[in-house]
Amino acid sequence: MGFGWVSALVGIAVLAGVTVRKRASMPPADVPLTDHLTQAILRIEADGKISYANPAAARLLGYELGTLIGLSVEALVPEQHRHHHDHWRKAFNQSGRSRPMNQLGSLIARHQSGRAIPVHIELSSIPGPSSKRVVLATLIPRDDNAVVMEQLQQDAGVGTWEWDRQEDRLSWSEGVYAMFGLDPNQFEASYEAYLSVVHPDDRESVTRHVNASMENNEAYEIEYRIIRNGETRHLLERNYLHPDSDGVTRHMWGSILDITDKRRSQRRLQLAETVFSHCAEGILVFDEQQQLVRTNRALLDMMHCDEEQASSLSLSALLSLPDFSAPLDLAALLGESNEQEWRGELLLLSRTGEPVPVLASLVRQETSEEQHRPYILVCTDIRQLKAQQARLRHQAMHDVLTGLPNRRLFAEHLEKAIATSKRTGKRLAVIYIDLDGFKNVNDTYGHEAGDTLLREIAVRIKSLIRESDTLARIGGDEFALILPDCGDDEMLEEVSGRLVSHGAYRFNDLSVTLSLGAACYPDHSQESTELLILADQTMYRAKYSGKNRYILADKR
Repeated sequence: MGFGWVSALVGIAVLAGVTVRKRASMPPADVPLTDHLTQAILRIEADGKISYANPAAARLLGYELGTLIGLSVEALVPEQHRHHHDHWRKAFNQSGRSRPMNQLGSLIARHQSGRAIPVHIELSSIPGPSSKRVVLATLIPRDDNAVVMEQLQQDAGVGTWEWDRQEDRLSWSEGVYAMFGLDPNQFEASYEAYLSVVHPDDRESVTRHVNASMENNEAYEIEYRIIRNGETRHLLERNYLHPDSDGVTRHMWGSILDITDKRRSQRRLQLAETVFSHCAEGILVFDEQQQLVRTNRALLDMMHCDEEQASSLSLSALLSLPDFSAPLDLAALLGESNEQEWRGELLLLSRTGEPVPVLASLVRQETSEEQHRPYILVCTDIRQLKAQQARLRHQAMHDVLTGLPNRRLFAEHLEKAIATSKRTGKRLAVIYIDLDGFKNVNDTYGHEAGDTLLREIAVRIKSLIRESDTLARIGGDEFALILPDCGDDEMLEEVSGRLVSHGAYRFNDLSVTLSLGAACYPDHSQESTELLILADQTMYRAKYSGKNRYILADKR
């Protein structure tokens, strides 16, 4: 029911009823028509006392009718709002305008028992001097749906407000007070008070939006900040206009939503996006079916392709296990680790045709839906690391002076060569070489000359053997050879003789020759260490026999 005709009816009925009774001394049974209305009606004098209440009001508020008459209207206001109410009531009396209060449905009346009654309140002012102005109030109980809706709004972090600009009467819902961290008993809401709790840097913007809304009769949506208990909160406010009959907007209402968590989430997403886009590591995101859905710039640079080209590639065309032993399966990698994360080395199959070794970290994103858990693979390009490791390994396994394998690497090669000979059944020879007369070069011409001689001897010996043979510098002026598939003794003697005759070197006026000792697998031994020792011992027999010769180990 609209407050206009109800107010008129109340005014006529109450005044007429009182006048008739006074004139004709009618009995109390002859009551005003408003006593029969279902809406709760109150007549409030300028001093705030209730001078009339109909039975519906008494029932709604839980009072005896006689008790309600003469009661201060502040007794019907919840305690947390009473300190504001007297100011609001006087401001309304001064304005003399009729208006509905709390169109958003956030007002509470106090039952005599103390419980809260959600109501809509419609006010109508009976013309007269402001000091004696009478106000008629219609209280309409709000239905359960409205109460539930308000509770849902509070739970969702939404607050509602009304503002009478002319009276500067600002009404906040409980949700707004909670949002601003203010106590309704301590804070009297007004536009200026509201601005005081807005972040100082945002006040000008808020004022500009409010004024533009009033002037142009257009609703606004604005985001601003507040400081609550030392913490910056982000709020989103929307307003709705309520023009008066003359078209002028003196009243507006709206809603406020705390979007702090949303803004934090957006900042986290923006940060994650920045990290994703500018990360030096390559990142690949695969869906549940292990289809590529996204990559970053670093990954595309490693692949030497663009995003469109990469998105068309299957997992097996993108990545491989280092040994290419089986097609890559992301689920299997995580399953093997029995962990939430897998780390290991993979090969990124670059479009240049050269695989890129990467150190990979694989995880599955945690989501509420098990079937929608993408795979995230972070790849670090380790080509430089691999190259550095190769350099260090080469340094550790090779002679610095000649670049030949050293004793350690020679031992590894010998183990592998013996294993191969065991599988193939072919004979293998180890030849130990010592330089005759090398000390004379060092003593006569110095160590630099000796180093030059060692390098040149190494080159000459390399030229006299096969690509499949292995030459190593064991130390000092000693070298060793591995001859896979060396053939019979006749073939071995041919090779040894060629080394002795063509390996000799003349350095200025000094002559350097070679003494060789040879031992064979499996004739002399099946163990690598024993085979090398036997070749070394046989070489010394050659030296003691006159040097510049070779000797084959005796058969066992």
